[in-house]
Amino acid sequence: MDDLVSRTAAALTGELTGLTDHLVERMLHEIPELDGDPELADLLRVSVAENLRLGMARFSAGERRGEPPEAALDYARRLAQRGIPVSHLLRAYRLGQAECQQLMIEAFARGTDDPAAIVAATVEFSAATFAYIDGLSEQVVQAHAEERRRWLQSRAAARAAEVATVLAGDALEVGQAERMLGYELGRAHLGLVGWGDPEVLEREVRRIATDLGCVREPLVVPSDAGGVWAWLPLPRDGADPRSVRTSAAGIRLAVGSPGVGLAGFRATHRQALAARAVAFAADDDARTQVTTYADAGLVALLRTDLGELAGWVREVLGDLALDDEPHERLRESVRVLLAHGGSHTAAAAELLVHRNTVLYRVRRAEEARGRPLEDGRLDVEVALLACHLLGRRVLG
Repeated sequence: MDDLVSRTAAALTGELTGLTDHLVERMLHEIPELDGDPELADLLRVSVAENLRLGMARFSAGERRGEPPEAALDYARRLAQRGIPVSHLLRAYRLGQAECQQLMIEAFARGTDDPAAIVAATVEFSAATFAYIDGLSEQVVQAHAEERRRWLQSRAAARAAEVATVLAGDALEVGQAERMLGYELGRAHLGLVGWGDPEVLEREVRRIATDLGCVREPLVVPSDAGGVWAWLPLPRDGADPRSVRTSAAGIRLAVGSPGVGLAGFRATHRQALAARAVAFAADDDARTQVTTYADAGLVALLRTDLGELAGWVREVLGDLALDDEPHERLRESVRVLLAHGGSHTAAAAELLVHRNTVLYRVRRAEEARGRPLEDGRLDVEVALLACHLLGRRVLG
């Protein structure tokens, strides 16, 4: 068996160029995410060649673990810089391992007629390649993670500084700002502020941009370790910010209103920050994954002092502002009714109840308030919106 293994390894070592070409072609075909960039393809080829050379040398010497070739670590780092997940790299290693094992088994069969020697050599080679790939995988994953973290931090710091300059620089010309950001400003934008896992946030922002029909890439910059700021270049027919949705666990978004040009770029961001302030102020039960300025803008303007706002809400709504389930149901029914311009039929359809139920709840709400809803109707609508967005923070 030892003689068979050494002869086969020596023969394949002389064919490393052809074997490298075969493996790279298979990897690029099976993993499209690694294809499409000649520079990356060249780095992959160097990494595969060095892994084969080092792997065969260690196998011939009876070694199973050790330091990976520097080319393998360089390729992992480059993938991290491009934002290509490490899962694609690990799949490439699994493909390479499977192909090499198949080629070695075929070579063993050509090298001897002794079935026992073939089986023993196959077992030996399988154990050796598993140990080599297992140890290598740990180190390339670590290299990928460290480089991704370093790259994001350094890139984020520079990007955040550029965005801050554009947001604050009133004397900045549009052309200067566009060159600084690499983002077109002479169009409509939608500002988003998100918090949660930054990598998940960036994926969600790009998905939302696609859902809204954006034809250009959004501008996404980390705001800190747990959040991002983003601007979505809207299509010509615009988009409704209330249509922004996310179901990603642990992710929350605040959305501004569409704005045009450099002034709109700044305004929609300020609005998203104001919507985020309302989202942060809400109690746990009132929190939603997406808060829009279109819904929360008025409350954002009013909430400079939550204590004063709460007192005003209770003054406007009376006992309708009591913090219990029956009054919450009454408040929501009245809020929906007023949002539909007083149409009991439309409110009933949204609330999924009978029209008479809406009429009954309105009477109960007026009894709780102590006066008709039409008495100071605008105040009633604003107070109900504050209750809806902030929950117990403004309830009695």
